[in-house]
Amino acid sequence: MANSTAESSPQYENLAAALQTAGLNWEALTPVVIEQIQNFVFFSPRLAAIGGVHPEYILPLLQEAPIKRIDRNEMKQQLQSFMENEDDKEAAIRKFHRQEIIRIAWRDLGDCGEIQEITEEISDLAETVVQAVFSIVWDSLTKKYGEPHSEEEGSPASLCVVGMGKLGGRELNFSSDIDLMFVYRSEGKTKSASAPSVSNRTFFTQLAQGICDMLGKMTPEGFLYRVDARLRPEGDRGALAVSLAAVEAYYHNYGQNWERQALLKARAIAGDADIGRQFMSVITPFTYRKYVDEVEIADVLLSIDRMRNKYLSQLASPEEKANDFKNGYGGIRDIEFFVQAVQMLYGGQYPEIKLAGTLLSLKRMHESHLLHSKDFGPLDAAYRFLRRIEHRMQMVGDRQIYELPKDEEGRRRLAESMGINTFEDLKKQYDRYRAGVRRIYEGVFKREEWRDPSEIILESGKFDERSEKILRDCEFENPKKAHTFLHALNQSPDAHLQPKTTRLFKALLPRLLLCLKNSPDTDLALSNFEKLASSFKARSALYQTLCDQPALVDLLVSVVSCSSFLTSLVLRDPSLMEAIGRDGVFEEIVSKESLANHLRIIAKTYPAKNRREHLLFVQNAAMLRSGIRFLLGFTDVERMGVELADIADFVLEHSLTPVNETLACRFPDFVRAHSHEIAVVGFGKLGGREFNVASDCDLVFIYPETVSSEKISSTEFFQRWAAEYGRFLESKTYMGFLYHADMRLRPFGNSSPMASSQDAFAKYYRTQALFWEKMALTRARFICGNPQIADFLDRIKNEILFSRSCVKEEIEAILSMRQKIEKEKSKETLKAGPGGLVDVEFIAQALVLHYGHSHPSLRTTSTLEALRQAQEAGRLSRSDAAHLIASYLFLREVENRLRIVNNVSLDSLPQERHELEKLTRRYALRLDAHKPTPDIFLGMISLHTHRVREIFDQFFHRLLEEASA
Repeated sequence: MANSTAESSPQYENLAAALQTAGLNWEALTPVVIEQIQNFVFFSPRLAAIGGVHPEYILPLLQEAPIKRIDRNEMKQQLQSFMENEDDKEAAIRKFHRQEIIRIAWRDLGDCGEIQEITEEISDLAETVVQAVFSIVWDSLTKKYGEPHSEEEGSPASLCVVGMGKLGGRELNFSSDIDLMFVYRSEGKTKSASAPSVSNRTFFTQLAQGICDMLGKMTPEGFLYRVDARLRPEGDRGALAVSLAAVEAYYHNYGQNWERQALLKARAIAGDADIGRQFMSVITPFTYRKYVDEVEIADVLLSIDRMRNKYLSQLASPEEKANDFKNGYGGIRDIEFFVQAVQMLYGGQYPEIKLAGTLLSLKRMHESHLLHSKDFGPLDAAYRFLRRIEHRMQMVGDRQIYELPKDEEGRRRLAESMGINTFEDLKKQYDRYRAGVRRIYEGVFKREEWRDPSEIILESGKFDERSEKILRDCEFENPKKAHTFLHALNQSPDAHLQPKTTRLFKALLPRLLLCLKNSPDTDLALSNFEKLASSFKARSALYQTLCDQPALVDLLVSVVSCSSFLTSLVLRDPSLMEAIGRDGVFEEIVSKESLANHLRIIAKTYPAKNRREHLLFVQNAAMLRSGIRFLLGFTDVERMGVELADIADFVLEHSLTPVNETLACRFPDFVRAHSHEIAVVGFGKLGGREFNVASDCDLVFIYPETVSSEKISSTEFFQRWAAEYGRFLESKTYMGFLYHADMRLRPFGNSSPMASSQDAFAKYYRTQALFWEKMALTRARFICGNPQIADFLDRIKNEILFSRSCVKEEIEAILSMRQKIEKEKSKETLKAGPGGLVDVEFIAQALVLHYGHSHPSLRTTSTLEALRQAQEAGRLSRSDAAHLIASYLFLREVENRLRIVNNVSLDSLPQERHELEKLTRRYALRLDAHKPTPDIFLGMISLHTHRVREIFDQFFHRLLEEASA
């Protein structure tokens, strides 16, 4: 039917006459070729009319063999040949363009290539044409102004033409606009011996405008391409040509999701290829995210669906929504937007899906297991089918048509051009494909959990039922208070920055709410986050940083939800926020070298501040880093204990000088002669280098023999010195305080001088020390000061502790002491309760005291090291050692997650269910899987304490038998 209709049409007669006039022997044509001509006329009257004027475009196509594809290189060579043979270069380009469009259409209608191949060929033609136009306009402008040069380097500067949309993705159709962006390297001026100089901005703007004008100029033969340059930064309001620096600044500060979507297919197509590579490196971090979570997914899907709905809203009736194969339900845009969403979300992790046309992207997504076969097949088939319809429709009149034909002839033409018997059969296939696409689209984009709660919460200042429901769903115990905090966060201290603050906070809020919901303590987290944000004068700068670094939001919420103490460290020193956001910061361990380096930097940065403030800056930063490393599982409780002890050692050592300087005002001669003689000794967890969060420093001060001067004796001086040292550590400033100093473990306790001479210390332990004090001495460690005291301490410990094994009465004294502690502090489940930390520590100290004389490796101040060395020495079974170490680390982990909340010494498990749940979640924060419930968590604690108590009883029973033998 198509043949007979075409044969009687004026277009067919005109084309046949033109071909014969051009020398074609019509009688020699085969039926196959005649049918090709008839189909061409019937299916594409507009292109057939052009062939009637230019039969030379048609003649090379009249063959039975399939017309072959021409690749980009060959296309460029052919165009170059056209231009060399024509005086009018622009006319040569137009001639070549028309010829190639007809050739590609002939291939398409003859089914000589898949739809992907056809769209790539159309796109290659556009790219080739743009390159040629670029060359013409460039030559014209450089003759007028000279070549542009970089202002900084003085080297030649150029511009890159970036293809966007379907051109960038190499999937143009026969009547597509082409989306272009024009990017130049740097500012500067043109240089010419005879021509006037203009700025690079002027030159490149004229270059871009000239390219657009030449491509879009209407001539008797029509135009080359409609150009759309609105996808550039700031759209119509922005400069037509933009510098790389401007591109980076714009997308970094103002880029939105729809612009990320637009950049997915950006591709350098003409001009300076090096600028194109730089452009891609600038936009890639903005376009593709390395970090993808539920909020990022929701944010991307919501923004894309909003844009999709805008296209749908332009279709007035249900019939239009059904028959528009591009913008309607289940149309081409549904598939493209689906693909673009996957690219935006996963292109950073799966580079193979980036910068590819829709069909190729679908294939790569399927191969990368991002798209299930049940969805890949329908989407791939539907896209091919709908794009073929698009081509056939636009080929008729060379116009942008996206609606199925309503007239009978148009319907018949479309069905026959698609190789389908009737339009009704075509419509059935069309509806089936469209329904399948829409089902997949809605299954991804219309899920309830992707809804954006920010608009409801922020749209008014009122706390209503909708806001309450959303906030309760986010697991806030006090949604009204949470609502107040969120509105406070939306306010800017600077009224001029309010619009920016609102925009950024609205973008941040979905991710913030999800992170808060997943945090151990939602209400505490929001309260601390609000305090943190309120401490920033430029709140918009904080929000910008958090929007740019989504992983930082998760990290920050984890910190503020687990620890008001760590939050307070940042409030005291907001510069620590920068450290938190620095890559790799939590992989760096805290060491004495890193502390010393930081102190030097702080002293130079704040020369007017005193030494205590310098030390507080260093201490706070180090404790924040160590605390966060522990909270997030970068380090375990043992390593944190060592790090916290190293921080304390560093602070204690660097406190010696300022204390001496204070006393030198009254006793300059004595300070000069004797202040170096004092030593600081650590006991308890400080001595064992097993420091906890909120641990006090158990300190003892020792000096050599007593001497006297005219003004003061060493007994009095070092008493004053110890008191001043304690004041230095405990004095509170806006930065906090250094440490609580506990000096009760000194000989004779609180009733004695704060500092002891060597003789007094040795005499006390030889003649008067109770056995529990000898146990405490096992953990004594020299910290700083007079190094001779370190040797003295070793000698005394060897004499007092390691000269023999324990006798039966001493073992019984240990057990009696343990029973007393358990009775007095039974509520301290983790520490003093049955099977608690004290059980393990008493076992370790008993091992040191009983076997230290025969096994020097056991003479350690560390609980864990004592257990390990005892196992190596055969004094503790491998099984018991492993159980005790595992339980000790577990119980200390729980203890520290209790203490780190408010930097308060806590060893009792919460009695309230909801507080126990929070502790469980804080413990589980570091776990990737198998997160326990509160009941399972209590069971874990019980399992450890029961096992520890069982080993404790067996161990001391055996020790009593040995001591009695």
